[in-house]
Amino acid sequence: MAMAMDWYGEQIELFPKATKSELKIAKAALSRYRRMKSVVNDFETKGIDSLAPKQAGYYNAYKVSVGIIERAVNLIQDVDVKRIIDVRYIKGQPHHVTVARFEFWHPSTVDRKINRGIESVANTIKLWEI
Repeated sequence: MAMAMDWYGEQIELFPKATKSELKIAKAALSRYRRMKSVVNDFETKGIDSLAPKQAGYYNAYKVSVGIIERAVNLIQDVDVKRIIDVRYIKGQPHHVTVARFEFWHPSTVDRKINRGIESVANTIKLWEI
């Protein structure tokens, strides 16, 4: 594990690993991505200037979440994993359709790549924490 010293002289991780609970949160965020994206698009189409305060709160929160998810998915290094995550979560295809789309791989291989993608997204989000 790569370690470095922060400006206090304490040892920190350069690339922190997400915990099991952070992996669950990342998977949930990926699962909600399509809904959040459609809400953001709808608000932008109707005009964000005329939003009620509660709607504006949802718009701002969803806009940030959508941006973080898109950036984290774009930072996945493995091209195959990125393609699978794109099909499964960004395009919103069900699991069986994703497995069928990548029929040249065994379903357990597709599942492993999905899990690697979720892990990559969770680790990226953890890296951005301040």
